[in-house]
Amino acid sequence: GELRDESCVDPLLRLISEKQPDTIQAAALDVLGQFDDPEIGARILAAYAGMAAELKARAREKLFGRQAWARAFLLQVDAGRFSPQDVTIDELRRIALHEDPRLDALVRKHWGGVKAGTPGEKLAEMRRLNNDLRAASGDAIEGHALFKKHCGVCHRLFDDGNRVGPDLTHANRKDREFLLASLVDPNAQIRKEYLSYIIQTTDGRVLTGLIAEQTPAEITLLDAKNQRIHIASDDIEALKESEISLMPEDVLKPLSPQELRDLFAYLEQSPVERASAR
Repeated sequence: GELRDESCVDPLLRLISEKQPDTIQAAALDVLGQFDDPEIGARILAAYAGMAAELKARAREKLFGRQAWARAFLLQVDAGRFSPQDVTIDELRRIALHEDPRLDALVRKHWGGVKAGTPGEKLAEMRRLNNDLRAASGDAIEGHALFKKHCGVCHRLFDDGNRVGPDLTHANRKDREFLLASLVDPNAQIRKEYLSYIIQTTDGRVLTGLIAEQTPAEITLLDAKNQRIHIASDDIEALKESEISLMPEDVLKPLSPQELRDLFAYLEQSPVERASAR
């Protein structure tokens, strides 16, 4: 894929099937997303319904990166073949980066206006979550597993996770209000070293991520899934800062009240408590 050798496209398309392990399909999708070929978008859409949830998210990431593929996906939603509930707010915001009135109209039709919550709405959400947290105790062992699933892709805590976002080990995790504010409104304050960038390529892709490396020849983006994307400088049409954090606003949305308590039981552990628990 980095060599941009189009002879790899047909063999990779054959790997996007239910007969292949998800890891193989995910790797194939990552490479295929780099080629501007209408057949690729059509084949991903044909395989989408049979994919597992995590693989569907990877497929949407590739589809929404290109204007024509994004429109084809939204038309499938419009026809009732794909569920609109699969698509996250952050994915809808990525579609908006194409600045295509046809895409915007389909988004409004099925999801309404995609806007950040007001300060009042976010404060109300923090209060609701805080009430859930106070209702009972949590299990830090269960919370550890939840951290690895929902947070560890980007954040490191103790000896788990990645360093896309800030390392949480020495953060102010005993301050529950601080934790809730960071999770509910990640765009309120973004440290300069974690500013996200938007790249538009000459072949129509829209990519977002942190700039991990930059040379005269290429830029390497680090995306929200801890994947490195190499873009040749000659392929970059536009580069600009994003006002939106890589961290999604609805990271707590899939959690039940008990799972929320479990996650916070783990997040609020001190290094001493963590060591004694082990």
